[in-house]
Amino acid sequence: MKIRIIGSDSAFDGLNTSFFFKDDAGRGVLVDCGFTVYPELNRRGMLGDIDVILVSHLHTDHIGSLGLTCTAIKKLGKTVKIGGTDVAPLFKIIENRPDLYEPLPADDALNVETIPVEHINDGGGWVMGCNALFVADSLFYSGDTRENLLKTDYARRAKIILHEVALNAPAFHVTLDELATADADIKAKTWLIHIPAQERGEIARRATETGFAGVCTNGQEIEVS
Repeated sequence: MKIRIIGSDSAFDGLNTSFFFKDDAGRGVLVDCGFTVYPELNRRGMLGDIDVILVSHLHTDHIGSLGLTCTAIKKLGKTVKIGGTDVAPLFKIIENRPDLYEPLPADDALNVETIPVEHINDGGGWVMGCNALFVADSLFYSGDTRENLLKTDYARRAKIILHEVALNAPAFHVTLDELATADADIKAKTWLIHIPAQERGEIARRATETGFAGVCTNGQEIEVS
């Protein structure tokens, strides 16, 4: 498997976190589709390569250009399949166009597991249904979370982990200090993603020092053995 990073940045700067790979059947799979993602896919000429979109949750920086992307793919004569999170309410809003996609079947070979995680708390409880995704029995993606998912069984089972990180936002996002407490073998297969621009340099430096596989960059390709 080769993972192509479309974007690795946070909600408020750069390219929203999103990545692409081809599954064992040769289908193109896009994971998350934030508001900056469609223009980048279009610029790269990748829209025709996408057969499946997996959505971690319904924050704008993860689904903001999902409708536009599905519409563009439909115009190319394909209907994309969407899995991970239920997007039916969104497509009722988008010109009432449920025909723009098909739900990914539960028995699909990608074997997507959707794992609820904690992200934003307004003081009265968790207000957003955020999820991590475990895909194809090999790829573990944290989505948005304030939890350290490197200490879960999913992290043990994964061949590669893409985990969000921040330096100083423990109320909303897991910190690098928290992630660095994971076992060395887990960190060695973990790539850090969804990174605030002003923190990227420091996170990259400390990630190397603490044994992570690396920090994702926009346009990067990562080989997974």
